[in-house]
Amino acid sequence: MVVSLLDRMALNNGYTIPGIGLGTSGMTGREAEDAVFAAIMKGYRLIDTASQYDNEEDVGRGINRAVSSGVSRDEVFLVTKIWKTDAGFDNAIQSFEASLSRLNQPYVDLLLIHWPDKDDAVNLDTWRALEDIYESGRARSIGVSNFSRGDLSELLKEAKVNPAVNQYEVYPGHPNEDLNDFCDSENIVTMAYSPLKRGNVSKERHLTTIGEKYGKTASQVALRWDIQRDVIPIPKSSNKDRMQENIEVFDFMLSDEDMNTINNLDKQNRDRNPNETYRAGNLRVRTSREKKQGRR
Repeated sequence: MVVSLLDRMALNNGYTIPGIGLGTSGMTGREAEDAVFAAIMKGYRLIDTASQYDNEEDVGRGINRAVSSGVSRDEVFLVTKIWKTDAGFDNAIQSFEASLSRLNQPYVDLLLIHWPDKDDAVNLDTWRALEDIYESGRARSIGVSNFSRGDLSELLKEAKVNPAVNQYEVYPGHPNEDLNDFCDSENIVTMAYSPLKRGNVSKERHLTTIGEKYGKTASQVALRWDIQRDVIPIPKSSNKDRMQENIEVFDFMLSDEDMNTINNLDKQNRDRNPNETYRAGNLRVRTSREKKQGRR
């Protein structure tokens, strides 16, 4: 478990990764550039983007502004992703080259397959491209995003380099516990997108009640819950005050009782709504904004 903002977790290839980061899905233009710059200057060191977000140029400018202001590029951990329409060996290589150019960076710290293909052979072909990129040093680590246990199991049978990270949706009430346990057993770090349930964790009364004990918000409790489970949250925000709030999570420790309460929110939600079908790996109707973003 990381113990401070600048502390890092070990990956399975010898590199390390910050314990919390900034998500940038949905941000473009000057908003994205300014958010990345502000976050790094506040102490964030993990920045997550993707080719599908249409903001890699903006993210790269934000990082380079921070570097020009005195932050070492080696301190910043940059993540980008290969979109599902760029699956396959040649397409993935071309997609990465374009991403690297847009980011205006000599390398990325982590390159992910954004979504699994329904064909395991296609996933493996894309993974071979990531392995080549990794061997070249232009991606210091490689991994996957939104891969289920089954997707990972098939990939691991043939992979020469095991994924260092699996990024997928995790928040209180939706812990994706089985997948998290599987990733732990394979020494794959879990990175949580939408860790604040797109802002809706503030409506969870259990988190609010727990937060009152520590003088923290429900969002801070949710992020702390991830950190104590060795899950890396990447909350998204372009609001500087909210960015600051999201990293003020290293000055308290949730008790075992409170951790168990949060762990059991998934069961409580299912008990309240036994017909709910929104679970890891299941399809759901996306909002028009999500469709526009092409995310998740």
